[in-house]
Amino acid sequence: MKKLLLLNLPNRDQITRRYMCSYVSPESLLPPLELLSAAAMAREWHGMEVRLVDAIVERLTEQEVTALISAFQPDMLLSITGFECFGEDMDVLREIKASFPNTVMVLFGHYATHFPEETLRHSGADYVIMGEPELTLSKLIKALAGQLRIEDAQNIALLKDGRIAIQGSGSRIPNPNDLPPPALDLLPRGGHYYEPLMPEPFGMIQTARGCPYQCNFCVKSYGSKLTELTPERVVEEMRLWKQLFDVRSIRFIDDTFTINRKRVLAICELLKAENLGVAWACLSRTDNLDRELLLAMKSAGCIRIYFGMESGSQRMLDLYKKQLKAEEAASTFRLCRELGIETAAFFMSGHPDETDEDFHQTVRFARQSGINFASYNPLTPYPGTPLFSQMADQLNFSIYPYRNEWKNQSVYDDFDRRKKIFYRKFYFRARHLLGNAPVLARNWGSFVSYGSGMLRYLLWDSKFVLSGIKGAKDR
Repeated sequence: MKKLLLLNLPNRDQITRRYMCSYVSPESLLPPLELLSAAAMAREWHGMEVRLVDAIVERLTEQEVTALISAFQPDMLLSITGFECFGEDMDVLREIKASFPNTVMVLFGHYATHFPEETLRHSGADYVIMGEPELTLSKLIKALAGQLRIEDAQNIALLKDGRIAIQGSGSRIPNPNDLPPPALDLLPRGGHYYEPLMPEPFGMIQTARGCPYQCNFCVKSYGSKLTELTPERVVEEMRLWKQLFDVRSIRFIDDTFTINRKRVLAICELLKAENLGVAWACLSRTDNLDRELLLAMKSAGCIRIYFGMESGSQRMLDLYKKQLKAEEAASTFRLCRELGIETAAFFMSGHPDETDEDFHQTVRFARQSGINFASYNPLTPYPGTPLFSQMADQLNFSIYPYRNEWKNQSVYDDFDRRKKIFYRKFYFRARHLLGNAPVLARNWGSFVSYGSGMLRYLLWDSKFVLSGIKGAKDR
């Protein structure tokens, strides 16, 4: 095992793939951090020559990817599988494996973890890693080099003696600080990654994995147990982004960045002392924040906070096990606006029990809370979540060919109708447009994309979404 290729698979759409979600993202593109973390481990711990092919950002076809693989001749290929694009990913991987039968193909991802047998059979891959990839991949590299028995490489699935063997189920990495920083130097130059209305060049850091909250629809980054980078390590990675790409903004991509108040305050103090001149955004909960913490975050460069609000109806919040109070959440949004921190809230609709009154409560909440940006997205219960188990009899689900939809198609009619009303009533208000003028003016390119997307949606009923301020699986 001398050469490792990290492949972000090609697709006709601009796809963002992460362990806990994947989605079509026409107005945003995030770097494949999980592949970069695995690359750093293989290079620093095993001395492998590593190369990244990000077929999404480079807009490569399958044929172009095949040519790059042929030129590099890797001993091992590692890729992450998506959600809605799972079937397409399987088809592409199967073609690649047929062209390079001697290259060891290894896959990971949420669906690969929950459906390892199906993933192996439909992709032609040699191994599936279940759960966090780095330590398991390290053991697999050792096993393939004859330094370890393959039976001792746990948390993998493989074809053995004509049958699929499942070894373990996906254990957690106790301390992510033991891993080397992601191999950011593998990323293509030129500022290809971006998020709407964030200063460019743009970068991304995952400072923690896991989330202890128990929202019943949420796919988490590897599980409920929270593991965190130290404040010093967080600043080290931001410094690396600055040195390599001179970034002007960073997104902390944690499931919930502000869970550990003490750690956030420590990060803010270090960032102020470092004075890198990098703005940043994060995902939080409204019950994690107060005036003192928000002021510390703002003084350290925070310009935007994303929130998984989901609904303005207390009944729906309780149904989703959000453990939030709508009135208290509204107060947090107003406080952020008072302090000059942008807010972007994710709302979703499509639960069969949601009523028009629940929806109208959500619209009123979004309009009255002072939120800068809002996205409105369909609810999709995913395997591995409590909501999927509860709703399984109401869903048509197949892993391959991939299908995950409500049996009652009227759910989609209701969603489409509500989506139009939500966006029209939220965005097309003089107060909203004037209040956001400074934000929109900060980046002209994003402003044009933002405005044209809204017009496309309203005039031609396109599939407009504010993709950079959403997840197809919103928290």
